[in-house]
Amino acid sequence: MPRRIYAWLVWIWIGCCASAVLAQQSFTFHSDSLVNHGPPGHAFDIYADIHNISSQDLHLRIIRVENNLPPDPGWESNLCNGVVCYAPNADTITIPDPFVGIPPLAPDSTAYFHLQVRTNPTIPGTATITIRVENMADTSDNASLTFTVSTQPTGVTPEKVSDIEGFALYPNFPNPFNPATRIAYTLPPGGGTKPTWLIIYDQQGRRVRTLVHRRQGPGYYEVVWDGRNDRGEPVAGG
Repeated sequence: MPRRIYAWLVWIWIGCCASAVLAQQSFTFHSDSLVNHGPPGHAFDIYADIHNISSQDLHLRIIRVENNLPPDPGWESNLCNGVVCYAPNADTITIPDPFVGIPPLAPDSTAYFHLQVRTNPTIPGTATITIRVENMADTSDNASLTFTVSTQPTGVTPEKVSDIEGFALYPNFPNPFNPATRIAYTLPPGGGTKPTWLIIYDQQGRRVRTLVHRRQGPGYYEVVWDGRNDRGEPVAGG
């Protein structure tokens, strides 16, 4: 029997954001992966960059100030630099780190921070982890990012999924998105390849875009939607 996967986008919000850099800020801390989704058991590798915008070498402290993990076994997070990942109970790492040969962060150079998150293979959950980077010479010179990791499937209209028990449709990310968003889903084992659809509808139930219309076998899939309808026109916010 064909499988139909319905992705209901109830609200699309496109707005303007603002950012500020304090006059004394000596570095930037940036990531394109603040919200992350995958199936249970997925091991997440999340990256961020720290860029020295000052004229001096920087000595930085990277602190995991929040490690809000589900209580289920298998969940853990690790702080990593470009060389090694530290034990799950290590809440602080530094730049420089002479033990692994990492020097101070030179002017106009970038250090790459890596957050590893492991999840329970059978029980879905959501974790939030906040990382603060601070200048050791002046701890008021700091920046923080909060990362969300989820293995929770999205809600799907029950009458649409009675014939495809065992699949999971995950929340699109990023959301809100501009200019694109990624949608992940898992097809259940058994039966070989079957015709599969993934269709975007608006809040009035009108079809906007068919993203997938082909035969697929069991497994984990991701597809990117560029925010356009089937005619190639940008979808209006709201």
